[in-house]
Amino acid sequence: MPTNAVRIKTDPDFYEPFKIAQGYRVGDLIFVSGQAAVNEQGDIVGVGDFDAQVEQSFNNLSQLLELSGSDLSKIVKVVIYVTDMSNFPRVLALRERYFTPPYPADTIVEVSALGLPELEFEIEAIALADGEIVG
Repeated sequence: MPTNAVRIKTDPDFYEPFKIAQGYRVGDLIFVSGQAAVNEQGDIVGVGDFDAQVEQSFNNLSQLLELSGSDLSKIVKVVIYVTDMSNFPRVLALRERYFTPPYPADTIVEVSALGLPELEFEIEAIALADGEIVG
């Protein structure tokens, strides 16, 4: 039996101008595009404030997961992009703030820039739609 990919999006879809799908549910997995500090109006939140950008990014991620019937506790893999690796200790702290053991598989990468020049942080995720993480 074929598996469908069901698009996940907010209303309004603040990523539509960028020609990006916010996410897809494929079977029991949810794939979420990189979430950055962009609010529902498409404005950047927290210019020059790493912590504010992290909070907005996680709010966006959480909202998309909830729209698909999941939540942060069901994330199995994240990729985190930062424009300054000196923020790595803060990234470790945010893992404890937003995730619980067993923590998701994780990759962190320093990049020279993100999609918009004011952005300092972006996170993409794969999560379970159904089931539980057994650790």
